[in-house]
Amino acid sequence: MWGYISVFCVLTTAVLSFELPACFKHLRGQVDDCYCKVEDVDNTHSVSFEPLSELVQRNYFRYYKVNLDKPCIFWKERGECTRSTCALKTCTQAEVPVGLADNNNKSSGPTCEEEQELSKINNVISDDRIAALQKLEKHEADNINFCVQEDEESEKAEFYDLLQNPERYTGYSGEPARRIWRSIYQENCFKPKKDSLFIDLTHKSINYMCKEKRVFFRAVSGLHSSISIHLAAKYPVQDFFGQKWGPNLAEFSRRFLPESTDGEGPHWLKNLYFVYLVEMRAITKALPLWKRWDFYTGSTEEDTKTKEDVVKIVESLLSCPDTFDEAQLFKGPAAGEILNDFLVHFRNISQIMDCVTCDKCRLWGKIQIRGLGTALKILFSGGKPENLALERGEVVTLFNAFNQLSHSLHYVKQFKDQMDYSEYAGPPEESDRKQDNIFSTFSRGEL
Repeated sequence: MWGYISVFCVLTTAVLSFELPACFKHLRGQVDDCYCKVEDVDNTHSVSFEPLSELVQRNYFRYYKVNLDKPCIFWKERGECTRSTCALKTCTQAEVPVGLADNNNKSSGPTCEEEQELSKINNVISDDRIAALQKLEKHEADNINFCVQEDEESEKAEFYDLLQNPERYTGYSGEPARRIWRSIYQENCFKPKKDSLFIDLTHKSINYMCKEKRVFFRAVSGLHSSISIHLAAKYPVQDFFGQKWGPNLAEFSRRFLPESTDGEGPHWLKNLYFVYLVEMRAITKALPLWKRWDFYTGSTEEDTKTKEDVVKIVESLLSCPDTFDEAQLFKGPAAGEILNDFLVHFRNISQIMDCVTCDKCRLWGKIQIRGLGTALKILFSGGKPENLALERGEVVTLFNAFNQLSHSLHYVKQFKDQMDYSEYAGPPEESDRKQDNIFSTFSRGEL
């Protein structure tokens, strides 16, 4: 009997000495490159999580029109995922609210009269013409597009019901997925230099870069973490009644525990908080725009309620103090050059999404990249937020992207609670996000 007790004590000691919640050890205190604490984010998130989840189920945010058949411009063979989990369900014409089908791209941009005036051909440049051109330039400066615009009027563009096509584990992995992340991190993320030599992207090495380049990396890394969390939280699991979708703690551990990520996993999780704050700041900054935005679907009652809920949610987010200060970026003599590089790199990433071979991954990748791009557009465009020219697709992706980040924070808490009461089952397998060559630390091979 004493032998069994001794063995039990040894195993118990192993459980207690192994830091299962180690991936959460950095989820406290100041969020890097922000002015907000993790604890403040958690408090605000606890209030907004449920209302935001309900908001994106409304028709205005539920149906998204996009062309998923755009060619990949970066490599010749895109291929296709044949897994049933990669497939999407398109909407029939009868399923899409009439107001959206007839008026999908409604925006707050220049009027048709203004655009027609600017498009007239005139060899004599009058004072009025110069003023019109200056107005056009100002309009473009006041509406910086961080993503390559979607061709939603294309014959190949279709409506997708996002509730019927949720983001979850698809099994899309291997070289096709790794190539996507390699292209993002190795070719489009800025790289730190030390002693004139490029070095690996890590939570320490990024401090060799200027703040703008750190912001770029943290935003991409945080978005990557959010995608990984969703896949681990909605994983195919087997129970007595058959297969269902549920949390997979082993999968989460593989992706974020220090042991399987060269110590980077906890920092990737904290970058989730960073990108959440960036999008939160954009959404709250644009509150004057939401107050006059027409969330039109054709149903007056629902449209009014949607607008009321949007304003109420955004006002609740204002309780989080000092989130992200965009005014600290793109200052000084090199600001124009850095902003241009920022734009080029981010637009490349928006086009890389066309190279994803899994339909469902491509849909949600495009939504979340465009949503983040819309947030950056709000933050860094000149002029007043209420004068921004946004398309409906930008508004839909912004709120859905923010909702995905919100759910990721919710899942992180669930995984933490699960880890606190889980038995030690040995070290996790290595994450595909561990480096296998220079700059590939983050090329985790799954979507």
